[in-house]
Formats: sequence, structure tokens, C-alpha cells
Amino acid sequence: MIKIIEMQIKIARRLTPEEILEMEKQIESSIDFDIRRIEIKSNEDIKKKWPIYTKWASLHYAYKAYEEEGENYYIYEENFTLPLKELLKILTEKKIQLINEIAKGVESISDLARKVKRDVTNVYRDLKVLEKLKIIKLEKVGKNVIPKIVAEKITIELI
Repeated sequence: MIKIIEMQIKIARRLTPEEILEMEKQIESSIDFDIRRIEIKSNEDIKKKWPIYTKWASLHYAYKAYEEEGENYYIYEENFTLPLKELLKILTEKKIQLINEIAKGVESISDLARKVKRDVTNVYRDLKVLEKLKIIKLEKVGKNVIPKIVAEKITIELI
């Protein structure tokens, strides 16, 4: 009998323009060479510098495209591992129901709570869990807070 102890979760989502800039700056501050004038002189340089440069360049040009077109196409995949018990607490049937309703479109957290026939406070608490996982974001529009899905894809693997 196979005993499953942990699950790996992969969440693919579009980064916000601010996140793109922050990641670009983090890369620039963590290296000891000028990323904009990269020089490859040896196989060791290829192994060390090329992966860093390609990640930085993809972020850099994604932000440039956002500036020019107003659209962000950069998809980022985050991986994390959770014990099975924790995963089952996080991805409950009620949270999945919230995700499905948000995907259909809601006007506010109150609207979402009405649609799923739950108390607003409990819905908000569940939304904060989903926001922490970066599956959704809570966007303030006027007086309303509107939940929106940011995850493009969620994959759960047994490990």
C-alpha cells in the first residue's frame, strides 16, 4: 500500500507588473555582473550566467510589452509542497465552490456569499486563504472588493 505524505502544488498565474519589476530587481541585486552587458567567455559562464540572464530577460521584456501594449503575458509557476492533511484543509469543497462562482463572475464578496448561500465573514476568510495561495486576488473597486481568479492552472502531484 502506498502512503501519501505530501503533495506538490503548482500554480501557474500571470504576474502583476509590480511583481515583474520586483523579480527583475531581485535578480539584478543578487548577481556580481552587469546583466545588461552579459559576456559569455567560457562554458562555466554559460552554466552560471545564461540561466540567470534568460530569466531576467523574460521578465524585462514582459514588462516592456506590458508598457507598450497594456497587456501582461508573463506566466509564472510557483511550486510548494504541503502535507496531505494541510492540503485537504486548504482545498475544501467550499473553497472550490467559491473558485467556480468567481470564474462565472461576481460583483463583490457579498454577491459571492449570496450565490453560495454562506455568511460573508466565512466567505471572506476562505477568500483570504485562496489569496495567500495566489489563486485569487481581492481587487478594490470603489466601495466593493471583487474577488478575481489569477491562477491560470493548478496542478497537484503526489510525492
